Parts: sequence; C-alpha cells; structure tokens
Amino acid sequence: MTPDENQRLTLVTGNAPMARMLRDNFWIPFARTEALVPSAAPQRVRLLGHDLVAFRAGDGTLALMDEHCPHRRASLMLGRIEGCTLRCIYHGWRMGADGAVVEVPSEGERSDAFAARVRVERRLVREGGGLVWAFLGQGEPPELPPLPFMAVPDESRWWCRMKVPCNWLQGFEGALDSVHLNWLHRGWSDADHPDQVPTGAPVYEIAETGYGLRTAAIRQGVAGRQHFRVAEFIAPFYAFSASRQPVVASDCSVFISVPVDDETHMLFFGFWDNEGSLADISKYFAGLDPDNLVSGTFEPDNRWGQDRAAMDEGHFSGFPQSVLHEDVGVQMSMGPIVDRSRETLCGTDLAIVRMRQFLLAQLVRQDVGQGVDGAFRAYAEGGFLPFSYEAPAGADWRDGGARKVGVFA
Repeated sequence: MTPDENQRLTLVTGNAPMARMLRDNFWIPFARTEALVPSAAPQRVRLLGHDLVAFRAGDGTLALMDEHCPHRRASLMLGRIEGCTLRCIYHGWRMGADGAVVEVPSEGERSDAFAARVRVERRLVREGGGLVWAFLGQGEPPELPPLPFMAVPDESRWWCRMKVPCNWLQGFEGALDSVHLNWLHRGWSDADHPDQVPTGAPVYEIAETGYGLRTAAIRQGVAGRQHFRVAEFIAPFYAFSASRQPVVASDCSVFISVPVDDETHMLFFGFWDNEGSLADISKYFAGLDPDNLVSGTFEPDNRWGQDRAAMDEGHFSGFPQSVLHEDVGVQMSMGPIVDRSRETLCGTDLAIVRMRQFLLAQLVRQDVGQGVDGAFRAYAEGGFLPFSYEAPAGADWRDGGARKVGVFA
C-alpha cells in the first residue's frame, strides 16, 4: 500500500473520504442495548471524531445529541435526567430527547420563545439486534442493516464491547486473518475438541461479492480430507467468522470495528446462533465486563498489558484473560495507525489485501458520485453465513451455499 492509500482507509474524522462514506451512508453501533438504562447518567459517545452524549429517558426513549450544552458548552455528561429531558447542571437549560431546548430558566417569561431559537445538534438513534445505533448523516437514513444477528431472539445472541487505542482498520483486519488462530490463540484451543481447526497453514481462496468478500481458509484435514473455514466480510466494518463450528454447528460470531477517531476504535464482538439458543460462552469471558471487556493501561512500558509471568507458566501469548485481549494487544503494539507501506506481506495475507482493495474501490465510487450500499441490499439479496467443516477431498468450499442467508430472511 502507498501512504496515500493508507490514509484514505484509516482517517475517519473531518471531511476525510472514509469519514464521509461512513457518516453519510451507514448506521453505526455504539452501545449494547442493556448499557443504556432508563434515567441513568448520560454516557459519552465519540464517533468519527464527534463528541456526543446518549441517554435513555424514564419512559425508555433513547436520545443522542451533542455532548456540550448549547449555552456555555459544559458537558452534558454531568446533566440530570428529569423524566424525558436532560437538564444541564450549570445554568439549568433543559433539552428534550428530540434535542429541542424546552426550558431556559434565566429567561423567565421569555423562556419558550428564546428556547425555540436555539439549535441543538441532535443525531438519529435506534436500537436493534441487541445494539444501539447512530446515524450521523444529514440525509434520509437507510433501515438498520438486515444482517442475520439482527433477526435472532435475545437468547440466541451475546455482545461485548471494548474501546481500543488504535485505528479502526487494525482492529478489523485480524477478523479476516485465519492463520493467526494457529499462533496467537493457541492457548485458547478447545481441549475437548483439539482438531476444531487443523494446525497447518491455510491456503486462501477469495470470492468477491456485491457486499464484500467470502474468504476461504483451506487446510489439510485427516485422511486426505479438506478443512474449510469460510468468513464473510460485509463492507465497511463487519466480519462474520465460524466461531465454534463445527463443534457447535450453527454457532457464528461477528466483529464490528467502529471508528471513534483516527487513533481509537470501539470493537464489538458477538456470538449468535441462527437456529436456537446460544451455547454457553461463560468460560471464554468469565469475570469480564461486557461493556468494557478489555480495560487497563496499555503502553509499550507494560507491553500493552502482556503478562510475562503467565508466559513463563506456559501460556503462549501472555494475554490469559481472553482471546480478545490477545487480539487488541498485538493490534495496539503496531502503533496508533500502522504504516502499511512498510509491511512485508505473504500468501496468507490475501484476504486482508483484497478487503483493503474493496474498500478503496468503494471510496473511488464515492469520489465519482456513485452510490454506496448503506442499506446492505446486496447482502440481503445474496449474503452467506460463515461456516467451518471438514469435507471430502476435491469438494468446493463455494458449496457452502446451503447456509445462504436468504433462507433465514
């Protein structure tokens, strides 16, 4: 990649090309539904460099607006929730969940007329699929994304969230990198099912779709058979993986890398089961906060949270808390925005290269005034679920079409 291409993909604030594409076309998740409790304190939300506050009013109504009071710019994180309104504690200005100023106490009888003239930066907010979503654009938004985890009941999915101090693309690329399963996550292999993913290096095959890519990691299985592990990249920031398959046959997982600003992202990771209740996941994330799963101080001086004593005791990576601690530890170690022009790529990086090319092509289409599929029509019409299984020699991984998402729509 050239430095210019790297900037086009990574910069997400102001009027950068990626910022405009995400802002004007896509709903962006920012919280788990359970994290916004009626009448609880407002929460700070930062997306694409915009500072916002979110709260759930006493009647359950969601609100998302500029973090700073339109009066003297005090943070509304300090505000009081009063019924369906948010009151700034500095001078008592009160805003409704729709963003309108409804009271300016110091103006007395002129309060209503004065308040009606004040402009408040309010953002559209909805919830669905166990997440709360923001639309930051000025035009008419699409519907929430018609992705398979949105349609399953609550007992069939689980979400966690973490804030990571590095660029959003670093947080995303690992989801399409199958070979790191054999190394970074080897301390988390399932002792009851050691052959869930064969240990050999995969050969990659890629199929481009209208919504992104299908990426097949093909490894040698037992007795001449082949092991397929097929992931789905749905532009711009969704990756579906086969999770615990084939041990849990209908188990899927999703990574969503949400840009906070140029050097920070929120990673949402979730499981869903497209056929029934979600199998137990407690052993993977026991004792961790699902709203802030990876927390602490991360810097070179402490090796981004690595525990060398755990390594001395036999843990491979030194991040024994969870697989996600392993992922974000190595991603942070690359720096706030990795210089991809200095990479030395190899054959197993094909999925990552093709993903970058797909996103760059989307930005070119935006540059020339062509539309971007913010409604995910291509996925709704012909998307697939991820899968992982062993197949006879000579089988074609593309025959995983039995898991075509249309049958669940």
